[in-house]
Amino acid sequence: MSLPGVDAAVHQQLGSLDAKVDRILADQEQARVDRKQQYQTAEMTERRIDDIARDLATVKQRLDKMEPITADIGRWKERFIGMRLLIVTVAAAFGATLATFGKWIAIKLGFV
Repeated sequence: MSLPGVDAAVHQQLGSLDAKVDRILADQEQARVDRKQQYQTAEMTERRIDDIARDLATVKQRLDKMEPITADIGRWKERFIGMRLLIVTVAAAFGATLATFGKWIAIKLGFV
C-alpha cells in the first residue's frame, strides 16, 4: 500500500536530489576544465620564463665579452678629449705668441 501523496513527494525529493547531484557533477567537470587551463597557462608561463632566462644568460655572456672593449673605447675617448684640449691650448699660445711678435715687429718698423 502506497499513498499517492507520499509517492509524489518522494519522487519530487528524488528528482531534486538528482538535480543537485547533476549540478555537483557539472561543477566538478567545470573545475577540472578550469584546472587544466590553469596548468596549461602555468606551463606556458614556465616555458616563457625559461626562454627569458636563457636569453638573459646569452645577453650576459655577450656583455661580459663587450665590457673590456667598451672600457677601451672610454679610455680612448678620454685621451682624445685631453688631446683636443692640449691642441687648443698650444694653438692659443702659438696664436698669442704670433700676435705679440707681430705687434713687436710693427712697433719696431714704426707701423703702429
